[in-house]
Amino acid sequence: MKFAHLIFRNLFRNRLRATMTLMLMAVIFFFVATLLSILVAFSRYENSGDGANRLVVQSAVSLANLMPFAMEQKIAQVPGVEATCKLQWIGAYYKEKKNFIADFGIDVDKMPAVFPDYKVDPKEFEAFKADRRGCLVGTELMRRFNWKVGDRITLKKQIFPYDPELTIRGIYHHPVNTAAIYYHMDYHNESVGAVQANRVGTFWLRIKDPSKMAEISQQIDALFKNSSDPTETVTEKQFQATFMAMMGNIKLLFTFICSCAVFMVVLLAAITMSMSARERVTEIAVLKAIGFNKRLVLTLLMTEFVLLTFFGGMLGVFGAKLMYMIVDMGKKTNGFLIDFTVYSGPMLISLAVSLLVGLIAGGWPATNATRLSVVDGLRRVV
Repeated sequence: MKFAHLIFRNLFRNRLRATMTLMLMAVIFFFVATLLSILVAFSRYENSGDGANRLVVQSAVSLANLMPFAMEQKIAQVPGVEATCKLQWIGAYYKEKKNFIADFGIDVDKMPAVFPDYKVDPKEFEAFKADRRGCLVGTELMRRFNWKVGDRITLKKQIFPYDPELTIRGIYHHPVNTAAIYYHMDYHNESVGAVQANRVGTFWLRIKDPSKMAEISQQIDALFKNSSDPTETVTEKQFQATFMAMMGNIKLLFTFICSCAVFMVVLLAAITMSMSARERVTEIAVLKAIGFNKRLVLTLLMTEFVLLTFFGGMLGVFGAKLMYMIVDMGKKTNGFLIDFTVYSGPMLISLAVSLLVGLIAGGWPATNATRLSVVDGLRRVV
């Protein structure tokens, strides 16, 4: 702390350049923290729910290929399978296409056994079961559209040949999946017509012993290997990852963008710090002449450079944290980034990288500036 005053005076000796550098760092680390947090949000989605003891049976041909209801009976007889539940992705939207909603037809009676992590008030669940056109809605959707229990809603078809007309009978609570609608599989089955009736996209299974999930998956797939409807059985995490993969390798893209941003900020910071070090060659020579050794001068310069990038990183990271506390990203992205925030992991990574940028960008110019002898430093005109 002895030289703190000297460091901070030098840090803003050229206020315009220091301010511009801070703003540059802030903007870049704002986007780095945001992109890394989106990756964390994807990972949370992939690991949503209990998952550790759930399997998903889908068609080996394509997820869009529907399977006969009759297959469920054979699957339920496989040793180790505690419960089964049919689940069908509907793909409808509310009023306008921008209001994309995750909506599913589900076996209402079997839902609690397979999805115990979806918490519903018992009275509301009974009302849901009793109403053939009733539905359960996630907390985020209820808030976004200002819906109330008892409201009637109509979804617009995209995949199946009917517009689901539903009544909200209950609200479900889930730690991650808060923006979906679940309604009766029976209502869906009656509405699709003879061609698509009694067929479903996925069977969800609750497994008694999670350690035997791989073995059970193989047994199920072996049952239908030579049939007209071969299956692929995966864990819930693998199934969620498949949905993310439909967007392309978004993780690789975001990682590449973050790497490019960091590389760019290192180059720009190095240019700025080189200018600063070059302007202070004479000053550094004076410091050495009055008794400051080379190591101390280098430490002072590096501390100054690292603080500059670190303050910029802090400004960007905490600015992003504050912004996403104010801006509802769930609404802005139509439910894609629900309860989005800058998570602690990306914050720490961004701040650590900002320190590293200061060390890398400032190391070379600071070392060069302190290498000059006192005579050469005093003689040089900048």
